Amino acid sequence: MNWLTKQEQLVLITVLGLLLTGWAVKAYRAAHPPVKAVQPAKI
Repeated sequence: MNWLTKQEQLVLITVLGLLLTGWAVKAYRAAHPPVKAVQPAKI
């Protein structure tokens, strides 16, 4: 990536890192849905 400056490389790597993190979180949340809380029985 010699055609990009150091600052442009840093921005590109940061954006790609955030995208990968978002995709990983999305995949994790899809594979591990939240557990529904059980409501206590009314007396």
